[in-house]
Amino acid sequence: MVVVPYRPLYKAGIFLLCLVTITAFSWLTYQYGLREGLETKIEVVNERDEIKEQLAQSAQLVRQLRQDVAELKLGGQVDSRANEEVRLTVEQLQDQIAELNEEIRFYKGVMLPNVGDKGLRIERLDMKASNDPNKYNFSLLLTQVVEKHEYVQGGVEINLLGQQGSGEKKLSLDELSADNQESIRFRFRYFQNIDGELTVPDGFEPQQIMIVARLSGRNAQLLERKFDWQIDGD
Repeated sequence: MVVVPYRPLYKAGIFLLCLVTITAFSWLTYQYGLREGLETKIEVVNERDEIKEQLAQSAQLVRQLRQDVAELKLGGQVDSRANEEVRLTVEQLQDQIAELNEEIRFYKGVMLPNVGDKGLRIERLDMKASNDPNKYNFSLLLTQVVEKHEYVQGGVEINLLGQQGSGEKKLSLDELSADNQESIRFRFRYFQNIDGELTVPDGFEPQQIMIVARLSGRNAQLLERKFDWQIDGD
């Protein structure tokens, strides 16, 4: 038989100390996550506000240029060359305004979602030619449209659909990239640009690009979208 001291208050004190420590750690972790999320959101909102300001300035400049052109035409002081330069300037500013409007719509969709189709979205795919006639650079934009933004992760598969010889053929990412990878990993909270390069084999005529995004975790999701084969600048 072993005699040990009976100390119920000591055990209760140890239990309460552990409980207080766990509670304090949980509260500090929550506050850290909340602060990080607010800082990221503030950065995105500030960037959106800067784009709005640029848009307003560009629109004001377009109005001023149009007014100047009208006044100079009435006075007969504009020759054909100057008129053409002003016209080109106005067109460039209008293109810039269209791009800024598109960016504002994008930020509104991410930060203030009011659409029914929420969750992971394949937003945009841009293709550009390179110096090598068989190689093309791509830029894929993924977004997350939700009320509460948390980090999401998964993989993206890229498939090229087209003609080779007299039949249809489908090429996967491992056949198109130098790394021979089957998918590209992603992880983001608001949006992410995925850039890369595709090598199209000789004799293959691309027609469409099929993007397959697989979201892993508790909110697993499979999303597919097809884009027509179109190279910027063509």
